[in-house]
Amino acid sequence: MSRVRNANEFLLRFRELSGNYERLFAPRIAEVRRRYAGSPQKDLLDQSLEAHVRAYIVNAFLAALNWRLDARPEDGLPNVIPEVPVRSHGGGTIRFFDYLALEKQTNNPLLIVETKRSSAELPQARSPAASPSEIVSRGLAGEKLMGEWGTWLDNLRDYVRSASEQTGKAPRRAVATNGDWLILFLDPRDAFLKEGSHDPNRILVFTDRNDIERRFTELFRDLEHQHVLKETPTLVPGELSFYVDPGAVDRAMHGLQLRYIEQPGVYRPAPVIKVAPVVFLRSRYGAWLRVEAPPQDYELPHKSSDLAGHLADVGKAAKDLLCSVNHALGTSLHPFPLSKHYGDEDGFAAIRGVVEHDRDQFLMVTGDRTHYLLPTPSVPGCPYHDWTACNSAGVPSNPGPITVRSVSLRAFFISGELHHCAHRDVGAAKASPITAQNQGRCGPRSGNEGEAFCEIWRFEQHLCCRTCAFEEVCTKAAVFRLPCQRPGNHNRAETTGPPVELHYVRC
Repeated sequence: MSRVRNANEFLLRFRELSGNYERLFAPRIAEVRRRYAGSPQKDLLDQSLEAHVRAYIVNAFLAALNWRLDARPEDGLPNVIPEVPVRSHGGGTIRFFDYLALEKQTNNPLLIVETKRSSAELPQARSPAASPSEIVSRGLAGEKLMGEWGTWLDNLRDYVRSASEQTGKAPRRAVATNGDWLILFLDPRDAFLKEGSHDPNRILVFTDRNDIERRFTELFRDLEHQHVLKETPTLVPGELSFYVDPGAVDRAMHGLQLRYIEQPGVYRPAPVIKVAPVVFLRSRYGAWLRVEAPPQDYELPHKSSDLAGHLADVGKAAKDLLCSVNHALGTSLHPFPLSKHYGDEDGFAAIRGVVEHDRDQFLMVTGDRTHYLLPTPSVPGCPYHDWTACNSAGVPSNPGPITVRSVSLRAFFISGELHHCAHRDVGAAKASPITAQNQGRCGPRSGNEGEAFCEIWRFEQHLCCRTCAFEEVCTKAAVFRLPCQRPGNHNRAETTGPPVELHYVRC
């Protein structure tokens, strides 16, 4: 199922799921119940079990808002998961969220959904109230409500507090629904945590499906996945002008989507790397957009003689994409250098150099480069591409020479190729963890504390740093020194510039 792109499409899918239930599922459920339980034929929207509401209505409703339960295994976990256990904040027992949606990178809670049986009614106050939202607000503040709503609000409060206690983050939304009416808490922290004011203006009550249809744009705006996540969806050039004012764009950078694949073989698996160009755009207000041109991707060749052609193909596609962006916006943006992006504290905090957004799927910024690989080393003539030369110099990488492209060692290039590094100390430095003590000397890094210094270590551990787009970034770090250096630079951070006569450091 494709992503729902706007509120109108949401409305069409919502009408479809409602119609399907009334026309297809409810009569079938009625017949089965009559046959097996002898129950009389009734309006099963009111009489069906909570399980029916979830299976036939809520699942499809969440999918129409891009909260997916049906992602393919290779896409990683879905963004909403049913029946997630949590230790109760109040009693310490294990309870279960009906639905819990998580932020992929952090597993912080985004959305809690609590379902009720279809016959459950909206809360009613014992004294007059101005609106349904005010009734819910009063119940949260301790006023007794009619029916079971005192218990239900207490349960939802416990879910929100339990999720907040386990992660340190309150969910961004909470929902209670019976498949017909829906209560949306725009600020669960305010509604359920101790410091909250229970502001009725932050509680939306949709009294039934007709009310949802009347206010569909409001619901889509406040509950759709990307809106809650506060991320702009990936765009193609033709959509750009709908999302950004061309005059507000102040930065463009090349980037790549990269997928690392462990391809099975007869004797051993082999690495396959596929990339696709993207363009990152930043507005002067600090918001970022990502632009792609699907569906073309490019596979890194296993023959070293074909690498130049691959880099040329990706480079052309990346430049064509940036040209399309400029055409769509009527701009003349030039790519911003990667080293300058890392030097911009606010810009880098918003979009780091390399992020794994699903297992073995990465999104990386390459700045004014069109690939993470350079065609040739920026420092020519280095002997340390070859393990035998490193062994003679007393600095061979362990456990030995890499002679085949390796999945276990995450080495796409092999000993003797210009993109391979066999130097023991370089490998050790790249694998060294970022810590609280050395973070200042590491400089800006994509990884968090405890992760490897090397920006691309998760998918490539033996690449020659002089053939990497991140070379200028990494060699500025106080902790990192390469054995092939320009004269006079081996005792301080490197400066950029054209290659000159080499000086090799063996001590």
